Amino acid sequence: MTAARRTATTVAACAALAALSLLLPWALAFDPQVWVAWGNGAFHGDLHTEGGPTWKPLSVLITTLLAPFDRTAEPLWLVIARTGALLALVAAYALGARLAGRLAGAVAALVMLLSPWWLLHSALGNSEGLLAAAVLGAVLAYLDGHRRLALALGVAAGLLRPELWPFLGLYVLWLWREEPRHRPAAALALAVVAAGWLLPDALATDGLFAAGSTARATASEGSAQLAAVPFLAVLWDAVEQLGVVAAPFAVAALVPWRRASPTVRALALAGAAYVLIVAVSAQAGFAGNPRYLVPAEALFCVLAGVGVVRLGRAAPAAAALLAVALALTPCGHVRDDLRSIAWRARQRENLDVAIARTGGAVALEACGRVQSGYYWRALVASRLDADIATVHRPRESTRVLIRGPGEDGGPYQPARIPPGLTRRVALPDWEIWTACRPR
Repeated sequence: MTAARRTATTVAACAALAALSLLLPWALAFDPQVWVAWGNGAFHGDLHTEGGPTWKPLSVLITTLLAPFDRTAEPLWLVIARTGALLALVAAYALGARLAGRLAGAVAALVMLLSPWWLLHSALGNSEGLLAAAVLGAVLAYLDGHRRLALALGVAAGLLRPELWPFLGLYVLWLWREEPRHRPAAALALAVVAAGWLLPDALATDGLFAAGSTARATASEGSAQLAAVPFLAVLWDAVEQLGVVAAPFAVAALVPWRRASPTVRALALAGAAYVLIVAVSAQAGFAGNPRYLVPAEALFCVLAGVGVVRLGRAAPAAAALLAVALALTPCGHVRDDLRSIAWRARQRENLDVAIARTGGAVALEACGRVQSGYYWRALVASRLDADIATVHRPRESTRVLIRGPGEDGGPYQPARIPPGLTRRVALPDWEIWTACRPR
């Protein structure tokens, strides 16, 4: 079987598994819920990015292509995101196996599978799985001599995380100097990344640097920006996102430094440099969310696989003990992640039922201005064709109030019920109040 056919077969198998996973209850996180809405707006020439997360060019491009499928765009995006997450596991195995054999590849994939970021973000449709797959795929393509494929995957990664721009820029400079025939592709790559990030904001009402302003806004819980020393918080997050038990494996791949292969040393330096970029950005006021570290964590997973092989040769018993600990320690967060995914899925299903019992989305939209809590504003806006920015903070009197609990069962939001509203529906975890009489 040719390499191209193997790749196509692998992608098809991952896509099939991702599609089958939708047989289980599913939900979208806040960011992908907004990307679907933005894609719909872009497709219909009515794109408004106010009130959402930071712009993600590749994600919105994909959801724009999915917009003709209407509400089915949500599960379709989820299939794409989960396919990327599965391909990241495959790429981790392939790169680890290339560097130190099949055991290294298997451990690299296992470390990624059990890492704190992989399951939750993959299940909820965040772009981290696609990002990890693009980064590792670019490394594999480069090692195989496929320069343009490596560039294309680097562009894809650069359209998902701006911290990767310096690495993409260095690769473009290397191509420009060492392989002149790729200069047109290199120039196009930079143009695509620049246009993808800057052009939508430049054309919107918020201006050219809206994405940067959004990224410097108050961060979500757990972000390094909220720590006393954000720089140090990012460094610790880098250890935690790999796994405290897995970290010694990654270090073992580099000790002693002079005996590590040039590729292993390059991966380590690239990962460390990326972590430092995120750490400096967090200290400068950007969010520093732990999931921003995924490109580095993907590389560290591969180093952990290589480290197992190196450590196992010197001390097999120690390597076996660490491997057992690696498999056992993530059980707590995996259980919590599964519980959170199931809860979000129930919330999505119950909201659809609640809206149907009020007469449907059309009836609620006809009633007037919609308000909901901060945590659920993207989901509510998607169901009632409303602007995310005004759902949380209406500019006019509220006519429809949809109340749900905060993250994982917190107090209902909004806490205050505007005057003149009557509760029409009360289901587990959802209330709908309106100023209109039921039909």
